[in-house]
Amino acid sequence: MRLNKQEMFSFAKQPSQNFDKEGVLLLKERQDGFFKRTESKDNLKVKQRSRNSSSKLICVGSTKRVSSERWCRLRGNMLFYFKSREQWSEPAGVILVEGCSIKLEPATMNDGSYGFALVFEGGVSQHLAALSVEERDRWVAALQIAGYETIRAQITAMKQELDLRYGGREIELDVNTWRARRGRLIDPCEAPLCEVSFSCDNLLCDGHGKPPNPMLSLHVFMPFEGRWVQYGRTEVIKCNSNPNFLHTVALRASDGLVKESKLRISLYNVREPISQVATLLGRAELQLKQLIQDESGCSVRLALKSITPNIEAYTTGFVTASSWTLKVESNHSSTESTPCKSPLKQDPAVYSHRRSYSLPSRLGTKLSLPQQGELNKIYTSPFIRTYRFHSGLGGDICVHETMAESRMSFTFPQQLLQLWINDEKELLQEVAGMGELREPWHSKQIQLLDRHLHLLHMYSQAKQNLQNNKDRNFKPSCQKDDRSLEFVPINLHLQRMWVQNDTLRRKGLYDVITVGAFTSHANKCKAGGLLRLLQQMKESDPNINEDNQGPSKISMAHDTVQAIKQLRREVVESMRSLMKLAKEKQTQGMLPLCEEMIKKTKILLSLWDTSLVEEAMSFLEEFKVSSTLECDKADVLTPYRRITQQLLNFKPLPEDELLSPDLSTPVDERLRLINCWTTDDGDTLTAEIVHVGESLIVDTSSFQEIPLLCETEETVIKILDQDESNKSSLNDEVSPVAENEKDKETSVVDIVIRNDFNTDSEKLDEEIKQILPPDSGPESISRQFLDTQAMCNSPTANYYKPTDEPEPWDLTQLNIEASMMCLVSKVKFLCGRVGSPAVRLRAQNSRKMSTHSSSSDVSKDCDGNVKRINKFTDGLDFSAMVDWAAELRPPMRKLRQAMDGLLKTARLTHSVLRVQQDSRAAMKACSIQYRRDICFSQALTSLVSGLMAKLWCAKPDPRFLLVLSTLGPLVEFETLLSYHGDEIAMWGDMVVAVEDLCTVTFTLAHASTEKPSSQGSQETKPNLIPRVTGCRAALSVILPVPEVVMSLLPPPPAGGNRSFHVTPVFFNIGINEKATLAEGLGKTKPQEKSNIDNFERLNDYYNRYKKISDLSLPIHGENSFRRSASYGAPPLANLVEGLKVAVHSKKSKNVEVLHLASAICRSMNGLRFTSCKSAKDRTGMAATLEQCNILVAEYNLSDNEVQRALDCMRSEGCRMENTRKNIGVSKYAFNTLQLLTFPKQYRPPAGTFGSSET
Repeated sequence: MRLNKQEMFSFAKQPSQNFDKEGVLLLKERQDGFFKRTESKDNLKVKQRSRNSSSKLICVGSTKRVSSERWCRLRGNMLFYFKSREQWSEPAGVILVEGCSIKLEPATMNDGSYGFALVFEGGVSQHLAALSVEERDRWVAALQIAGYETIRAQITAMKQELDLRYGGREIELDVNTWRARRGRLIDPCEAPLCEVSFSCDNLLCDGHGKPPNPMLSLHVFMPFEGRWVQYGRTEVIKCNSNPNFLHTVALRASDGLVKESKLRISLYNVREPISQVATLLGRAELQLKQLIQDESGCSVRLALKSITPNIEAYTTGFVTASSWTLKVESNHSSTESTPCKSPLKQDPAVYSHRRSYSLPSRLGTKLSLPQQGELNKIYTSPFIRTYRFHSGLGGDICVHETMAESRMSFTFPQQLLQLWINDEKELLQEVAGMGELREPWHSKQIQLLDRHLHLLHMYSQAKQNLQNNKDRNFKPSCQKDDRSLEFVPINLHLQRMWVQNDTLRRKGLYDVITVGAFTSHANKCKAGGLLRLLQQMKESDPNINEDNQGPSKISMAHDTVQAIKQLRREVVESMRSLMKLAKEKQTQGMLPLCEEMIKKTKILLSLWDTSLVEEAMSFLEEFKVSSTLECDKADVLTPYRRITQQLLNFKPLPEDELLSPDLSTPVDERLRLINCWTTDDGDTLTAEIVHVGESLIVDTSSFQEIPLLCETEETVIKILDQDESNKSSLNDEVSPVAENEKDKETSVVDIVIRNDFNTDSEKLDEEIKQILPPDSGPESISRQFLDTQAMCNSPTANYYKPTDEPEPWDLTQLNIEASMMCLVSKVKFLCGRVGSPAVRLRAQNSRKMSTHSSSSDVSKDCDGNVKRINKFTDGLDFSAMVDWAAELRPPMRKLRQAMDGLLKTARLTHSVLRVQQDSRAAMKACSIQYRRDICFSQALTSLVSGLMAKLWCAKPDPRFLLVLSTLGPLVEFETLLSYHGDEIAMWGDMVVAVEDLCTVTFTLAHASTEKPSSQGSQETKPNLIPRVTGCRAALSVILPVPEVVMSLLPPPPAGGNRSFHVTPVFFNIGINEKATLAEGLGKTKPQEKSNIDNFERLNDYYNRYKKISDLSLPIHGENSFRRSASYGAPPLANLVEGLKVAVHSKKSKNVEVLHLASAICRSMNGLRFTSCKSAKDRTGMAATLEQCNILVAEYNLSDNEVQRALDCMRSEGCRMENTRKNIGVSKYAFNTLQLLTFPKQYRPPAGTFGSSET
């Protein structure tokens, strides 16, 4: 056996009542050449007066063995012996009494002792002796029942007796198990019937005069079950005959409790906190109506009676149950931490709930529960614990602690995976659009395609795994190495605390998101995590510029493609707004939109480096296989063709998700949707594919927007009125020759969209059959999502076909400039800004038209003066312009087509550079990107869960909303990882994952409503699912927001959205024994530098925060932004200055950094996150410590109650339940040696920790 020396030493030194037998024994040991010093009768008398007595040396038995008097203690099957016969001596060893028999020996020793031996299997024996026959017999009897087999036989017999008595049911059924069997969940918004606190007095002591270690358990009799169910229990208080318990019990009507319900209070004496061995001291019973007879609360004092069999019941003490009622806050009320717009109405009466037996009681309790909004829809499986602490001013502090699982743990990562799947499809299209290359680049092209296929398979398989776990909301820490769930955050929970001090008239709601480290546990990394991997890749990149300051060419090309896509999307959005104004004939706002478009197109043209484009074009001219050669070798199955054929057989995704990268709806689904588009008047419509963003523009007599079912990156369908004038305006810029050439490349989507909806269906089917293969059907259409030829031939794909000739770069630039000039000129004409005075000349031009030559740029007026002609606007009749939108469509179409050509060329250049990349570097970058996506998925899912809790699960907070709309919220990540061993990689992963959150754009949108589930129900429910749009480099998360929150937000900018970015900061301090080792070796410098860098970011945010503090709304007659100056809390400026000193100090395990950072984050209405390796043990210590710090700083928790409150939360609170959910054991995974290295405030109470899997 392997035994921990320190733990056994502590175990042997426990109090006497914890042992079965103790006394002096003579232990025979092998000590050659040594003799034992014995004591004479005179010396025995002297020793009673003094410990330093003289003794004699005698030889006992053989000269090779010496018997020594030792103090011995027996507990279970372990016999401890000490260094001397004194009780205060140190433990020397332990004998495991297992697998042995006891043999008595005759009393033939010279010292008159009575011996016996423990004979073990194999003939080994241990000789012992007692000083009297009676003492020997008592030791022999105790040792005979100490073996494990004897104890197991006794336990088996007792279990059989209990089974006969209880009929096979559980002996003790707790309320959580009872609720789980019936599928019931606690509603945090439900006001309980009452909340009860307990205290005892005059408890009996044991025979040695030692007070008990009391613990109370409350049972409720369930009539339908016909049994008692443990409804709650208190914490254990050591050695106290008059305990006042801090943990309270809330009785709920949802559990079937009524006034006549029977309650039983049981008092236990916990003899052993580690094993929770306890003896029942007494019981008392009452009815619930005795506790709820008065709304203001009442107190009941009952006698505890013993239930020892065959002994008359006697009083073992008294218990006092004090109850009070709680009511949910009304809509008009407000709290300091979650205020509403209306001020709090002051009540002239003073309220404070009833005190315990040890303090004067006050009646008139008035406590409330906070409004928690849609907490049950955002989070699930809530676990609630309640407490009542004492403040230093004689009042009471009511605390409700809640822990709940996020419903987005498994659903939100699926959206990210689908987005990354689409990104891989785009990159696959880029490479396939080049066509087949010659050697030596042909093999590299095949390797590049194969890498994208591999990533596509990995992402698709990961998404399928999450879909298979659709009913789950929680990933326990024991599954952190599970590759099928690696994109899901570990142990993600909302830790919420509601506090109310009625004496101080203060109450508040405090949230912390607890989650495991954002890392890939399945992919072990010894290089230091993502941070070190990215540094190594940057140092070894051969494409770094000569000055070693710029990124590689591939990174530049990738960033440029993403920037072009983003700018193109913004320009198209401006065109959409411009079209809306033109439809309504509103000139106000049109010119600013044009100026904005001009600026963005200029940036668009300046993004790309012309030399890179020329280099890519020359590369393709040299190494691309010609189209004629491809036709000659059509029957030859080259590796390139083999790869593209594998794309058709790719089956990881369901058929309803086999989408085109540019159209997020399958082709057959698009056909069905298009046929459903009609107007209210039944007019015939024509549709045209337009790259306009993420909405449907319906250009009919009544302009409206129809949102897409699936957000697309670049596709929007614009529906136009089908009248002859519109047809001519759409086609006036296209020559007949061009139309004929375009018809040759018409696809299925072109046919369906460009035909009228009232066209004969048979004629439409014939046109489709002419293009589709004979065996093509709706399923085969949707299965072509990875067919590179179909992708490149799609009318909406912004990629060159392998047979296309790339457009010259200068021609693309000229097309963008010309179409932009045409559009701006027409807008200025419509606004009356062309010519001077243009408005007065419009009437003259309508009566008398002057003919202008199209081949000349100048003309003469009636006086013979030369004037300049605007070729874009001259000849237009303003009075004849009935439809302004029709005038703007041709230049908009040309501008869009020119931008598409720019994007095609950029993507082609990017793919050429990627083919030229070193294979090893590309493979390494691929693995790093996959690891980075795993960490980012966990981080973003946790962040979105925290934001949704702020927006939906509490009253609207004007302070937070003001920060949200101006600066963006501060997000503070607190971690307790050690910079040693595997946790170095976790730390590096978290640094990169937190930093990547800066790139995400969050957009607030009105929550859409869902249709009622049943036909008879008319009630609609809000859709609370956040949506992810964009791409990996430009990610956007659309957060649904309730209407009441929208009403408190400032109006968005003209034509813009309510968007914001977060400011994440990351502070890490290790606290365990590995952190001690890392600090001793001097390896924590990267951690210290990271903390300093994050302080600089936090300080910059604080400086910007101070500027908006004057704009805050006054709440409760004071400035709402001065929360840090509230009762007991230091000013915010002092906290920031203290954090600056702390991060630069060289103090070991400087946890003050974490405490100051969390206080600063709360003061600036930020979001708090706490993490460790698995968010279970160290996170539990940190979360409970933060809660107690809040109680001390803001609610005047008494100093002598801090440690008690901390121990109570850690032993009976939500974090103990968190350990059970993760590993099935209600123990923190610490050992005594670890806790010796912990800071004192992070050490759990005795009996709550033990050796178990982390």
